[in-house]
Amino acid sequence: MGYRVWGFVLVVLGILALLQGIGLYHFGLAFWPVILVLAGGSLVWASFSCGKSMWMLLGLGLWIGGIGLFEILANAGVTAMAGEQIFRHGWPLLLVALGISLMLGDRTPFSGRHCFKSGQESRRKDKSSGTRWHHVGELYHGREPWVLDGDFDLQHGIGEIVLDLSTAAISEGSHQVHVSASIGELLIRVPDHVNAVVEGSVSLGELEIFGENRSGLGGLSLQQEIFSKDSPVKLQIKARLGIGSLKVVRVPAAPGLSH
Repeated sequence: MGYRVWGFVLVVLGILALLQGIGLYHFGLAFWPVILVLAGGSLVWASFSCGKSMWMLLGLGLWIGGIGLFEILANAGVTAMAGEQIFRHGWPLLLVALGISLMLGDRTPFSGRHCFKSGQESRRKDKSSGTRWHHVGELYHGREPWVLDGDFDLQHGIGEIVLDLSTAAISEGSHQVHVSASIGELLIRVPDHVNAVVEGSVSLGELEIFGENRSGLGGLSLQQEIFSKDSPVKLQIKARLGIGSLKVVRVPAAPGLSH
């Protein structure tokens, strides 16, 4: 779908949503499911734009579009299955699509019309930027003891990611910890001997920070703090997730690491 068409669609949806929001006219329609359907359809269309199907992009489009479509159908009373059920149970479709894509050697799924000939070129671009990028799959940082003596920035694409700060030897002072992921499950383990301020946000899914929960299909955000008396360490954690589940928990520090 071209930029002009997308621009026109967004302008129309924005005007209609504004009219309904300020009470001038009620259309009886939640607009965000419509946007998801359009976005999903655009991704499905884009998955064939390079002359061959990009399975990862196709699966993502079907999932996102399905969330919006079933939310619309549920609101209309056509089906008992709502968009939230599609969100919860439909994400394994991405794993299937990714597996097929890797087996068939498809081009990178996020390059749109200007497709790279292989994933290697995309990885080289990420390395040259100096950003810690991990594209897809499971990532567990902190399985073994490690050292945190400054700011920490970690980004992930699609999959499960665990950041275990309880196994880190953390130097005294204040440290910025930024973690972001596109789609999947993100778990951050914070040791109980530090002071921490955690800001988390999820565009679509579930959010839990130190036992406080948020869930839904709209943008979610939450800020929580924990304090440890006389601790010389303060962590300022910002976690961002596009679609999926984000959870931050407080756990005991690994033996020998507490102050």
